[in-house]
Parts: sequence; C-alpha cells; structure tokens
Amino acid sequence: MSRLAARALAIAAVTLAIQNGVVMAFAVIYLPLITEFGGSRAEVAMVQSAVFLVGGISGPLIGWAFDRLGPRLLLQAGALVAAAALALASRVHSLVALIAIYGVIGGLGLAAFGSQANMSIAALWYPRARGRAIAVADLGTGFGAFCFIPVAQILVTALGWRSTLLVWAALLIAIVVPLSAFQRLPDGATVRHRPTGGAARGWTLKAALGSAPFWWLVLMRFAAACAFPLMNVHMVAYAIGQGIHPATAATALGTVSLVSLAGRLTTGWLCDHIGRAPTLTVTYSSAALGIGCLALLGLTHWPGWLAFYVVLYGMAQGSSGIVGSARVADVFAGAAFGAIYGWMTLAVGPGEAIGAWLGGKIFDATGSYFGAFAVAVTALVIGVVAMWRVRADPLRS
Repeated sequence: MSRLAARALAIAAVTLAIQNGVVMAFAVIYLPLITEFGGSRAEVAMVQSAVFLVGGISGPLIGWAFDRLGPRLLLQAGALVAAAALALASRVHSLVALIAIYGVIGGLGLAAFGSQANMSIAALWYPRARGRAIAVADLGTGFGAFCFIPVAQILVTALGWRSTLLVWAALLIAIVVPLSAFQRLPDGATVRHRPTGGAARGWTLKAALGSAPFWWLVLMRFAAACAFPLMNVHMVAYAIGQGIHPATAATALGTVSLVSLAGRLTTGWLCDHIGRAPTLTVTYSSAALGIGCLALLGLTHWPGWLAFYVVLYGMAQGSSGIVGSARVADVFAGAAFGAIYGWMTLAVGPGEAIGAWLGGKIFDATGSYFGAFAVAVTALVIGVVAMWRVRADPLRS
C-alpha cells in the first residue's frame, strides 16, 4: 500500500501544480486583458472572479462526482473541459464572452481537478498523518505557480495572451489527462479518524449543517478566500504601478509560490504537532506582516519591501487549505465527510470572487490598493478567530 499511496500523492501534487499554475498565471494576463478589452480593473477581474465563484459553488457537484465516478474519471473530465474552455477563450473578442467561457466553463473544469479532489485523495491515503500528507500534495500548488507565472510572462510578451491560453490547454491534455489514468483510492476508502477528545462519531450532512463548528469553518474558509486571491490577483499590477519592471513583478509573485513550498511543509508539520488553530495564527500573522511590507513599497518605493513581502506572505500561502482541510476531517469524520466537505466548499468560491473583484473595485474608486490591503488583513483576522472557535468535540459543545 505504501507504494500505491506514494504514487497517489505524487500524482495529486503534479495535478495541483498544473491546475494552480493555470489559475495563478491569470495575474500575468490581467493587464493585457485590460488593454485588449478596455474595461476597468474591476470588470476584467470578474473573469478570475468567475473562475473562483464557479470553483466554489461546484463543491457539492464535485463531491458527488468524486464519490460516484472516482478520481480518475473526475480529474480527466475536468482537464478536458478546462482545455476546451481555454482554447475557445483564446478566440473571443468580448469581455462578456471571456467571462462566460474562461470564467464559467473553464472554472468548472479547473475546479474538478483542483484542491478539493486532490486533498481528499491525500487524506484518504494517509488518515494518520493528514496534515503532512495534505501539505506534501499541496507542494504542487506552490511549485506550479512558481513555474507557470514567469513562463506565462515570457509567453505573453513573446506570443500574446491568446497563444498563452493555447499552451495551457495543450499542457492539460498532454499531462493531466494521461497521468490521471493512474490515480486511484485505497480499497474501501473512507475517512477514518478519531476526533480529539472523544470517540469517533457518525455525522450526517443535516447534523453538520446544524452545528456551530460547520459554520465557523465556513467563515474561516470564506475569509481566507477573500484575502489571498485579492492579493494574488492584484499584486503584479500593484508592483508595476510602483515602478517595478513587469518581469520582476511576475517573478516576485512566482517566488511567493516557491517560498510557499517551505511554508506548506512547515504548516503541515506544525498542524500535526501544535494544533490547527495555533498553526493558522502563526501563518496568518506572517501573511499580515507581508502585506504590511507591500504597503510600505508604495510609501517608500524601496524594492527591498517587495522581497520581505515575498518571504513573509509566501510562508503563509497555502496554509488555509492545509489547516482547514485537516480540521474539517478532524471534526466531521465519517461516511458523510465527502458531502460535508463539498458543501463547506461553497464558501470558497464567493469569497474568492469577492476578493478578486473587490481589489479592483477599491482601486477604481480610490486610485490606490491600500484599502484593499486593509480588507485582506481584516479577513485574515476573522479567519483566525473563526478557527479558534471550532471546538475539539463539537457533539459535546
């Protein structure tokens, strides 16, 4: 089983690398899209908001498909849908069409082979070391963004954003589709875990929806979904506005993901050793300090602040998914875990959509990103408070 488990984890990491690479690289085509379609930053950011929104609201559907079809067919179908959407999006000539094709159809395909499915695979193969297993699979998320973003900048500069979308589509067909044919779950897979402080209990979806821990975890996921996409979508545009060369700004965003490789491993280790809420407190504090450094870049124009941002914010990148997924499994272990997790994911899409859109809207209204940074830090604080409110044994609270 150890060899099969390691293979499943490796496939999950590669799949997440390509999936998140495509999602994160939107930051590079963001300004070219504004130039092409002539919309405001908020209007063009709606393309990525649609990706996030669809990814979130499709959570129950993806959970259902994961249980009924298995990971192989789900991941392959998602990659094919996303590839078709990217290819079609490369031919559109209106912002509305781009939102519909890239944002809605592409968002559904990308969500199908994203973190929900792959983190579930990691948790099922390693029930006794969830934090570390999820962190290892999630290394792909950071590594993919680190590779894709600088390469995307090169492609956009040399070929334009339309050809760049075709390259992404080709990668999905050439790598994700055939690789997913080897993905599987352990025989008789179910989420087995004894919640801290009591015996294992069975949860139904109805019971979970009526419990306080479910809604605190929903709030935590929503707050995180607002904060991190807001920063990731607008960081390159902000840095360029402060005089940073576009290639350097794209490299900085990619390096955030490189730093996050160490951050994800650290988060996974801390998650299993000091607990979920303390770990989130540490990582979100680091993210808030990093955002403060980015704000100082706008006040002093010293490039060193960008480097501090990359390190501090990068160490926190990805911590929400690792800590949140582990905590959901801790609390809601049982046969209904997939359904509960899928419904909880509904909070992510709206949060990401609002965060990506709000960053552009605040800039359009004020001519500055400082207000957006304040919103991101506030969301991080809310996320930490929500995580601390999740009781260890909710059926006794």
